[in-house]
Amino acid sequence: MSTARSRPARARGRVPVLALSAAGVLVLGACGTGPEPALDGTAITSATTSATAPATSTAADAADGRVPTTKLPVYWVGRADGEERLFREFRDASEAAAAVDPIAAAATLMTRATPEDPDYRTLWSPVDRVGASTSPGGTITVDLPSGAFRTDLDDREVRLALQQLAHTVTATAVTAGLLPVGSEAEVVVLVDGRPGEEVFGSVRLDGPLRPDDGVEAPLWLDEPRQDERSEGSLTLSGRALDGVRGCRWSVTGPDGERVSGGAAAVLPQGGGTTAFRVELELEPGEYVVTVVGRDAGGGTVRDDKDVEVLPGPTG
Repeated sequence: MSTARSRPARARGRVPVLALSAAGVLVLGACGTGPEPALDGTAITSATTSATAPATSTAADAADGRVPTTKLPVYWVGRADGEERLFREFRDASEAAAAVDPIAAAATLMTRATPEDPDYRTLWSPVDRVGASTSPGGTITVDLPSGAFRTDLDDREVRLALQQLAHTVTATAVTAGLLPVGSEAEVVVLVDGRPGEEVFGSVRLDGPLRPDDGVEAPLWLDEPRQDERSEGSLTLSGRALDGVRGCRWSVTGPDGERVSGGAAAVLPQGGGTTAFRVELELEPGEYVVTVVGRDAGGGTVRDDKDVEVLPGPTG
């Protein structure tokens, strides 16, 4: 497990989790709170299903040259169990105002936005311009300025940086409906409009990239977002690989006291993943939301977020 470190806003230990699959849209299933009773918070079991991704842009939006103010999946690098893996956050497309389609917007944010979670980072240099297009066969072409490619990365970081790009743009293309149904996405990277360039100081782009399942997370929280502020209630949702067992969630106060928790009842979602969802009523205050499980090798995997619950509407 990674070494715990302090967070800037509310100091506490944290062990980050790995990354989410970019291959498809996660659909959240029913959930349960398990046998443990809630204390100061009341867990509400939801039997409805909903898409994990917030409302996303469509192919028509991209064709019109507009990026709607919606959420885009952007992948970052974080450390867990002694290794670096990819983590995902949904970001507002409006943060990349210069981009004209969701894929370009997501790739731009990947290079220059600051991750919401302070445990995450990017392996790219910031740029203001990214070009992107998709073909009827499912090929995504991304045109990056040469300045986006850092020269201080080792071989392992270079591979992870390319996967960071591949996961970000293919996940965005899927959620935006820009890929043909049943296509296997691949990413062609151009540098200042030129194919086959040498990047990161040592790697030749001599073929398309494909998302690698080996850098994905065994478990992670999708909601709440880091430093989210919610009125009266809180939604806890996420996704796990099929091999993750014994998933449990908990909510603790600023002093580490346990407020609520239980077993995360997961439902298969296809593609080797399961999903969970819990809705909570909590008193106003600051909390840490955590989900923990064991991966196929018996190791502990977890994710957590700092949140604040505000008083709900009155009347």
